[in-house]
Amino acid sequence: MSPWSKLLDGFQFPNRPPSPSRQLKRPKNSLGLEPLEERVVMSATLFSDTFDSTEFDAANWSAVQNATIDDVGRDEPSAPYAARINGAAGTGDVLESVALDLSNESNVTLTYRFQRGGGGNVVEAGNDLVLQYRNAAGDWVEMDRKLGSGSHMQEFGHMTVALPSEALHANFQFRFMMTGGSTAIDTDDWFVDDVEVRSLDASEGELFTASQTQTNNLFFPSVLTFDFEDLPEPGGDATLTIRANGDLSSFLENVVLRADGQYIDQLFLADGVDHDESTATIILPQSLLESLAADGTISFTVTPSALVNNNGPTSVTLELSYSQVPVVTDTDPPVVESVELSEDGQSFVVQMNDDDLDAIAAENVASYTILQANGDANGDGDPFNDGDETQVAIASVQYNAETDQIVVNALDQLYNDNFRLVIDGDGAGGVTDLAGNHLANGDHFADFDRTVDVDTDAPTIQDLKDSTAQLNLSRRLQFRLSCTLNMALRLSEHGSGHTKAVTFLLTKYIRHLDWAEARGQISEADHAALVSQTHQVIDGLAENPPPKPHHHCHRRWTWSHHRWGRHRRC
Repeated sequence: MSPWSKLLDGFQFPNRPPSPSRQLKRPKNSLGLEPLEERVVMSATLFSDTFDSTEFDAANWSAVQNATIDDVGRDEPSAPYAARINGAAGTGDVLESVALDLSNESNVTLTYRFQRGGGGNVVEAGNDLVLQYRNAAGDWVEMDRKLGSGSHMQEFGHMTVALPSEALHANFQFRFMMTGGSTAIDTDDWFVDDVEVRSLDASEGELFTASQTQTNNLFFPSVLTFDFEDLPEPGGDATLTIRANGDLSSFLENVVLRADGQYIDQLFLADGVDHDESTATIILPQSLLESLAADGTISFTVTPSALVNNNGPTSVTLELSYSQVPVVTDTDPPVVESVELSEDGQSFVVQMNDDDLDAIAAENVASYTILQANGDANGDGDPFNDGDETQVAIASVQYNAETDQIVVNALDQLYNDNFRLVIDGDGAGGVTDLAGNHLANGDHFADFDRTVDVDTDAPTIQDLKDSTAQLNLSRRLQFRLSCTLNMALRLSEHGSGHTKAVTFLLTKYIRHLDWAEARGQISEADHAALVSQTHQVIDGLAENPPPKPHHHCHRRWTWSHHRWGRHRRC
């Protein structure tokens, strides 16, 4: 049988449908005990015994009179054993706990599971299971009583009572006992299992309370339905209070409570009154409440027994109360911890703090701007206040929630200038976390100096041209070398995107020199000097690629008006 079959069992009729798996706790107001506070609780266990062996644990029990531990109970919640408490003529079994110091506690509950009869003898009227506590004066005070006149139980009920303030002292004890029968063979059986004493502490969840009332239909064969909708997520146990006014004055005049069609409890078996308010309180554990309210709705039904008559005004009120899961409002903004430019000069790596971002906003290219300073025109040391800054195209943006990194990829590599990454942190479409908070301190700026000191002694392509022009070479060789250098020079003026083409042309220039030296058209010394100078130019291009010009015009040969001509193209 599933663990939910262990439920709070009232007095069970033989034809009552099987009880579902519900862990319920019901303090008995008729005994004058304080009801459980209507709030979510977090507990610390002060005492616990599940009777794992047939020997009583001396660390838990200071006195045992005739009680035993065996497997005669039915469907024990912590199988296979439960404590068995019965009575002989004029006496009863007693199971007494050790002393507990509750002097510093303010809210304590005692929970236990019980079964009337089980696999043992039928319990008769007068053979009650009684729970008592010892007050500070040393007197035993009744705290709960299960009547022997109820039906023979095949399942364990679940009972939780709140300890009264008089029980919260340094030498608190509790005990189970059974009132004795009238004959030597009158040994009716009660079974007890899963005994716990817990200290409770309130959580901070806001209290949710909902109440519904129906009138003039609490009689057989009516079925009263109470639908609680739009329920918030529970943060702990719930208190369900049932207040009924009707024909409930006898043992056979009672009601059955169900939730979503599943049996919960049988109410007012012993504590109902005739056409006056009868009250019962049930504690629904958080796990059960979450299961019932998974779709946001719980439907309770109240079904009167066959002897509940329509002989006067009636009403039923159900009040559900519990603490909600505290709603935590995230007001902390995300923070940019660092920004680094990759070694290839093409990607900015933005390291965020541990605050998950809205991925759509984080990967929105419009949330980022890359500026190129184009030098420091006014010479004041701030290259970004000259008014000639230009935007660099962004190819893509990626966000990784696991590493908390944003990578902003520029379309081209960034060389030989100052560059700034701007992250939109306060605009309508800027970077935000999942709660919608923009960046701390608004827009974020990160500057990078990619300028390279130019070695004035390093040769340039123009130096190669001048050196080549000074040699006494044939007109044909001079023309070939000059044309190659002119093409390389002009391509270099178009920026780093043509570095490979310029290198190719300079390598071609070296091959021309090799060809000329092999045919005696250039001296060995001049050949060696020019080749060495060319390699220095190539190495300089690799270390310091030429910057992309802000604006560049050039002439191109075009066909216009039936003749070739040079026209300026920008």
